[in-house]
Amino acid sequence: MLRSLLRRHPLGAYFTYRALAMTWAFAPFQVYYLQHRGLSVASIFDLNVVFCLAAVAFEVPTGVFADRHGRRLAMSAAGFVMTAACALFVLGRGFGVYAMANVLCALAMTLSSGADSAWLFDHLEAGRQSSRYPRLEGWSTAAKGLGNLGAVLLGAVLYQYVHPGAVFVFTGLITGTAGLVALELPERKGAREGFARDHLARAFTLVGNDSRILTVVAFGALSFVLLRLSLFADQPHLEAHLTNGWLQRTVLTMGLLAAAKEVATAAVAGAAGWLFVRARARLLAAALGASLVVAYALMGEGGGALCVTLMVALAGAFGVFSPLMRALLNRLIQGPRDRATILSIEGMARRLLFAAASPVFGRAVEASSLHATFAGTAYVAGLCYALLGFFALVAFRAVTLPSRPPGPDALASLAR
Repeated sequence: MLRSLLRRHPLGAYFTYRALAMTWAFAPFQVYYLQHRGLSVASIFDLNVVFCLAAVAFEVPTGVFADRHGRRLAMSAAGFVMTAACALFVLGRGFGVYAMANVLCALAMTLSSGADSAWLFDHLEAGRQSSRYPRLEGWSTAAKGLGNLGAVLLGAVLYQYVHPGAVFVFTGLITGTAGLVALELPERKGAREGFARDHLARAFTLVGNDSRILTVVAFGALSFVLLRLSLFADQPHLEAHLTNGWLQRTVLTMGLLAAAKEVATAAVAGAAGWLFVRARARLLAAALGASLVVAYALMGEGGGALCVTLMVALAGAFGVFSPLMRALLNRLIQGPRDRATILSIEGMARRLLFAAASPVFGRAVEASSLHATFAGTAYVAGLCYALLGFFALVAFRAVTLPSRPPGPDALASLAR
């Protein structure tokens, strides 16, 4: 009966998948877990490098896999691979095993990332409803945030009062369920002509020859790094400002902070579609970049209330960033044939920059103060955004996300 319901309502099944597939309930507590298992802070940052490099290695091959063999199969595999990663976290010991778990986490993420967005766009385009994509992409990001909200709240209770490993078991059950849900999605037939290298050649050629796609990819990589680097400072920020009983319940406090972040992400993502039809994409991108620089300039300052507010605000910014990036790229990509591969190239650029910045940021936090690290990051990011903005004025004609279905002439001009 449940399978029949999912098949009759493909968008409902898709939103269910999005709410479950990336609900990594252990994420806010992973640093504590690994420290208690004997890893140093530097080693934990090194694990993030392993994760990022693995994600870079997997991004394009998984995109090709989704284009050639189906988005549904890639999305389903993502859930089951994540379950295997959770098993390694629970059963394993030592840096090597945790590194392998991070490799599987990266594989799971890249299997889903790009394929899920491509599935939604293709599904809507097949029904001549592609104009709904920006709004539904925002709602799907909101569904992901709501799924994470429930997961981190329950995860905090499981970690604190049941067993630290229980949060990984819980995550594995959720993502495995997502894998089963994905199998019920209808699949639009893709083109399998040629070899995998043909997909790669076409995708890289398109990205390399289109200055607008290159600009969007560069902006996405820089913004993603700023949005994600701050996560590693959550724990030291809180420990610097918590006292007495709150300090003894840091795990629960981290859970509450993570829940507040998910609420912010879901709320902003849910309103993203409203923003897209009322503001030009370039204005939204400029406002996002400026906000990130200001947030980093203020983040290291004293005052727990200000730090927590900025942490939540950065999470809310991700609610705009994710649907904005996917909507821009999907509008610029012609045809479904290599869509997931091109989206994966954008993800690869994000992870490459993140892999390069993460160890530098982590060691700066250890060697200096939070204030100096965040202020220095804000200065560098401001320079990068200014340089990117100059190239954007030259290369990028304003791309707006239409509120009604575009005609053939509009689509042709957008693709040029």
